Amino acid sequence: SSTGYPSEPVVVAVPPPTFKDNGTPGPRLMIDNTMGVGSDKARLHACIAIMNLSCGKSNKIEITSVKQILEAMRDVMLGRHFSSSPRDSSSSSRSSSNVADEARLKATTCIKNLSNADANDAALLGTPGLVETLGYVAEATCHPRSGATTCTTHACLALMNLSISKANKNRVFRTPGVMDALMAVITRTAPRTASAMEPTNPKDPNFEARVKACSALSNLAIGYDNKIPMFNYPGFVESILTVIRTDKAEARTKACSILWSFAAEMKNQVPVVQRGDILPALVSVAKEDTKTEARFKCVAALTLLAESPENAVPLLRAGSLEPLMNVLQEAGPDPTQWRGQTASWCVGFLMNMAQCDDVVPALLQEGIVDLLAPLLSLDHYQSLKAAMAVTFVCQYDTGDKTYNLLRQTENVIPKIVGLLHNTLSGRGGSGYKYGVFTLRSSVGCIASLAAGPDFMKERIATNPVFESLLKVVEDFCVDGGTPGAIVGGGKDDTRSVTLAVRALSLLVGHLIPEPHCAAMPFGPAMDDQLITALRSFETNTHLEIDTNMRKLAHEARIRVEGGKNLHGHHKDSVSSDSSPDDLSDDGGGIGLSLARRFFPFPCGMNLHVPSDPTPSVAALPLPMKGDNMEVSDDAASDASNGGDGSAVRTFLLTDARTGRRFAVPCDPAGGRQFNDNRLWCFRRGRYCNEGEVPDSNFLWSEELQVAYKMALNGNVTDSNTTSSQC
Repeated sequence: SSTGYPSEPVVVAVPPPTFKDNGTPGPRLMIDNTMGVGSDKARLHACIAIMNLSCGKSNKIEITSVKQILEAMRDVMLGRHFSSSPRDSSSSSRSSSNVADEARLKATTCIKNLSNADANDAALLGTPGLVETLGYVAEATCHPRSGATTCTTHACLALMNLSISKANKNRVFRTPGVMDALMAVITRTAPRTASAMEPTNPKDPNFEARVKACSALSNLAIGYDNKIPMFNYPGFVESILTVIRTDKAEARTKACSILWSFAAEMKNQVPVVQRGDILPALVSVAKEDTKTEARFKCVAALTLLAESPENAVPLLRAGSLEPLMNVLQEAGPDPTQWRGQTASWCVGFLMNMAQCDDVVPALLQEGIVDLLAPLLSLDHYQSLKAAMAVTFVCQYDTGDKTYNLLRQTENVIPKIVGLLHNTLSGRGGSGYKYGVFTLRSSVGCIASLAAGPDFMKERIATNPVFESLLKVVEDFCVDGGTPGAIVGGGKDDTRSVTLAVRALSLLVGHLIPEPHCAAMPFGPAMDDQLITALRSFETNTHLEIDTNMRKLAHEARIRVEGGKNLHGHHKDSVSSDSSPDDLSDDGGGIGLSLARRFFPFPCGMNLHVPSDPTPSVAALPLPMKGDNMEVSDDAASDASNGGDGSAVRTFLLTDARTGRRFAVPCDPAGGRQFNDNRLWCFRRGRYCNEGEVPDSNFLWSEELQVAYKMALNGNVTDSNTTSSQC
């Protein structure tokens, strides 16, 4: 229909169950070999007595332990051994009740009472045909015209109780007739007039039965093994959407919770949106319902659906952005004052949507950055999601405003790194539970940071980050890969591994800007793991891995392999499948050129071309006061001893943007012999001794090179940018 809602769903009648000891109607042979001669009323009163006893808390387990009682209650619910059968859903709505109907109500109530004790689950589920009978009674006592009865409510309540335990969910779902029965109840009890949208009497049998049936279905939908088959169960989604369309009370909230459960399964996310009828319902409730928990459930479902990049554009077109941003605006900038979890889910929605490049322009146009900016400076869980969202939408913008925003996210970077580590380790972190974030979110954020300005790269080019990214790649392809987790990862998660390889490529390029002129700072063991993982990715044949990604992995691997030689390895330590072309200086590498041999720093002076959107010293005639580079004479010092025991006099060159002070030699040659391959460390102010590597946080740039040359030539005259006298 034009509203996106389905027509009335088709209801399937539930036949009486069959089971091994079904027996035959008639007198029953008793244990003492006498024939049961009790009348219909006698059986009714026996059911009443047992029902009353089952109300006592201490009696529930005692009664359930008697197998014959459970079987007898089942038989009464089926109407066996009565002179006339109880009514069912095909009976006339005007027919009067009989003794069998009354006895069925008492027996059903008794089972409902017994199901209130969790300890009774095994015995109740183990009684042949009992769960099937509960489903049959729920449908049989809910007439298509007159609706539900108290017996319907009690049967649904018993099924609800039995579906609470995690271990029971799939067992109850697979029980023949249960799904059809519960679907029949929520459909037959749906209000049929416009006035029915008004508040309903909680004592109305239709209201109670619909709530209990939706609660049972909601319990079942939580089951991990049930999410996909329930979503695909014929007519089920239509039944749930009928409740959402016709109910404004608790049943609607339960129905929305079911859609939330469907969205929590990654394999359901794209099919849920592709159906075309679920998304309009979720957006409608998010817009209109401000009084119940239904909006919260729908916002959560929309947030989870946004985890799949394929859904971002359909979600945007469905109008989901407006109601969620309105919720966030109404909640205010202080998350400690937020009521409930709806606003928190809205931040997560924006974070997920921001990961799709196709919708970023729309997000920026709607003011997502201004909306989230107040959260960036807070020491709060929400700042983590806000920083990730801002990082995603700003990764292609190099303006001053964006640069300042990214600067505000610096304090959140350790939390992002911790999130990635915890997700891979299968545990929660401060303020969130495991499973809240998909793996691709944290890996994608690291990839966005790696594509950002230099100060971002410096903050994440660390051993823990490399270890986490390495694990993503290893889990995908090394030795056949591993099974994925609820948050993704493993051999089937091409999205996460693509982002991980992209991040590794960027960070390796940051640490080794030119091939074969620097080494990774994390040691040979990490080098070997990276080489193995990247090579495995290059040769992986998964259809969703394209040539460009394999090329990025190849280039990163070649840089890591080339760096191993600079650690003092022999040439034959380079992997056997590396060709001479891999190790050449073509493509801009300066290799062991005269420039590198003359200049003592790794990769000569051209370590990295900064991406920070700030004025370059190279464009200025002199580094004057207020410029970004500062040469200081207050820390001129005698250098630490190098590996050969000779002293190298140094002075400090300060980068005003990062505050880092680079210890550089007064003599450009640094006193090093032409055949000395040791690397200079700008933090230590000397050449690295054997077994040491330069501090990766102190990376040289063209701006520093210009300032350094000016200082050596005596061109710095301002008091704030003076050089020491060597």
